[in-house]
Amino acid sequence: MAILALISLSSCNNEEVVSSPIYVDNLPKADISGYVTAEMNLQSDGAEFVPEGTQLFVEVNYSDLNSSATGKWKDTVSVTSSGQYEVGIPANGSGVTVTITPLTFEANQEQAYGSFHNQINKIYSTSPIILTSVRAGQTLKSNITYSPSDLPNFTDKVSISGNAQANLDASIVGLENIPNGTVINFYNSTWKDSVAVQNGTYSIIVPKNSLIYWKSIFKYSKNVWSSTTLSFDNSHTYEYTITGSNTFTTNTTNVDLTAGEGTDTWVDPLANVVQVSGSALADLDLTVSGLENIPDGVKITFYATDNSWGGTAIVSGGKYSINIPRNTLVYYSGTFNYYKITTTTTTTTTTVLTTYTISGSIPSTSNSTLSNNVTGY
Repeated sequence: MAILALISLSSCNNEEVVSSPIYVDNLPKADISGYVTAEMNLQSDGAEFVPEGTQLFVEVNYSDLNSSATGKWKDTVSVTSSGQYEVGIPANGSGVTVTITPLTFEANQEQAYGSFHNQINKIYSTSPIILTSVRAGQTLKSNITYSPSDLPNFTDKVSISGNAQANLDASIVGLENIPNGTVINFYNSTWKDSVAVQNGTYSIIVPKNSLIYWKSIFKYSKNVWSSTTLSFDNSHTYEYTITGSNTFTTNTTNVDLTAGEGTDTWVDPLANVVQVSGSALADLDLTVSGLENIPDGVKITFYATDNSWGGTAIVSGGKYSINIPRNTLVYYSGTFNYYKITTTTTTTTTTVLTTYTISGSIPSTSNSTLSNNVTGY
C-alpha cells in the first residue's frame, strides 16, 4: 500500500504533492507545547490557567515545505484543564514559520479584595505568536499569556465617602456639619450623579480611574459677630461653595469636603427689586363692553430670561403684585378656564367654557416700582 501511495503522489506536480494530506501527514514533525495563562484572579499572585477548551489556531505556509506550493496547513488545538497545549506541525530541515493565533474568549475575572465588584466579565485576547526556523525533530516550548480588557461600555466603579463640613458658627472653634439635605453634585464629561448630606457625611459611587469633579452651593444663616448689636447673631445669610476634583483608583476612599467660611450675601430685601403691580383683566362677558376682573386665585408665573429667577403672583380682586429683579427682562404667563358669557336674554344666558392665556413681558428697569396691567385672551 505504501508503494502505491508513493507512485500516486509522484504523478502530481510539486504544489499538489506538498498540499496533499497524505504527504503532509507523512512529513517529519516538530512538537510545540506550552502553558496558556491570564490574570484571572486579582486576589492571588501571578497569572492563572485559562479556561479548559480555549482554542489556538495553528498555521504553516505550504511554501515553507515546498517553494512552489501555495496555501496553508492548519490545525486547531484546545487548552487542557492543566493550562497546557501541544501540537505537532509538519516541518523539514530548512525550518518553517509557525503562526499560533490564540482565539479571544470572555470570562469572569475575580477582583481584588475590597473592590466594588466581586467579579467583572472581561475579554481576553493576545497577539499571534510567530515561531521562525522551526525544524523537523525539534521540541519547542512557547508559553502564551492573554491580556484582559473591559467589555464595551463597561465602567468600573468605586465608593467614596467622608465628612461634609463648614464654619457655620463663628462663636465656636472648628467646623460644623453641613445642613442635612445639602446636595453635592459629582460629574465628568460622560457621567453625573448627586448625593444629599446626612449628619455631616456623604457617600457616593463614582467611575473608577476617571477624573471626577464635585460642586455644591448652599446658603446658611451663619452665627457671626454683629458690630451693631455687639453680640453674635444669625441675621445674615452666607453662601458656601464646595468644589474640587480627583481621580479615584481604590474602593472605599475617604474624602472629606469643606465649604470653608462662606460669603456674606445679605442685602436690603428691596434694594435690587422692582415692585410690580397692576390690574388682571379679561373679556369674560361679551354682552357688555370692556374687560372684567380675572377670577381670584389665578396664578401668573414670572421668570427671568436666563432662568436665574422665578416667582408667582396670585390674582385677587382683579389685581396682582410681585417683586421682580431690577435691570432684568422678565416674562410672565398663565392660563385659566372660565365660562364666558356670549349672549343673554331676559330668560336665558349662554356661556362657553373658554381657556384664557396670559402672556407678556416686563421690560428691564432700574425703577423701584412699576405699573403693569396683564390681560387674558
